[in-house]
Amino acid sequence: MASEFSRIKGRHYFFIYIILWAISPFRNGFNSLRASLVDAFAVLYVRLLDKPLIHVIGDSHVVPFRGSMPFLAHHLGAATAYNLNKKNSTTKSNEKLFKVIDKLGKKDIMMLSFGEIDCRIHIYYQYKKSNEIHSISELIERTISNYGEVMEQLKERRVNFCVYCVSPATDVGNEYKYPFYGTAEVRSQINRMFNEKLRAFCQNNGYKFIDIYDRVADKYGLMLKEYAGDEIHLNKKAVRLVKSELRDKMGIDI
Repeated sequence: MASEFSRIKGRHYFFIYIILWAISPFRNGFNSLRASLVDAFAVLYVRLLDKPLIHVIGDSHVVPFRGSMPFLAHHLGAATAYNLNKKNSTTKSNEKLFKVIDKLGKKDIMMLSFGEIDCRIHIYYQYKKSNEIHSISELIERTISNYGEVMEQLKERRVNFCVYCVSPATDVGNEYKYPFYGTAEVRSQINRMFNEKLRAFCQNNGYKFIDIYDRVADKYGLMLKEYAGDEIHLNKKAVRLVKSELRDKMGIDI
């Protein structure tokens, strides 16, 4: 459509089209004009150099990728891996994800970033809520199974995608006042187990897994301070590690 627009209106309109395309169709959760312009520049950059655009889509752990070439971050709100396969969830994460898919360029790659909220809050909560009848391992496997349903749908649609590891746990407190909330030690174990099971799931199903977990976690499984952007999220240093993983796992030049 962009090339046809350029042929009819003139070459310079192509750039206007791309900027407008970048700003308007992607509902990426970042509403500022500056954020939209950064995204527009990212699209221009990769399209002009004929490189893939990496769409990082998920919960707030997409934030570190904002403004980093060649990433375009799509924040779906407090989306969970467990509910990603469900229509009409409170975050509408499934619907939002598939809207992004419809706008991918031919060379674009989607990187899924879900699961940290499940690890930090919901898995331990459901474990205690069930009076420990359902083990943490079982709840993790259920969550990854639901997540995997979406991966299978992406495969069926021939979407070029990869799966991003969860971030290590931190000392963050129970800010949402859940009646059951794990200690930092417990949550670090959950995050590590989730990451290991997610890696195994991806390997067993032929999905590319972008794993920087061990490089950003200390011996206790907590986030290393040098890679911490805030109380929960990784920083831009971690993005460099992701780029290296993408080169190795996806075979792309970024």
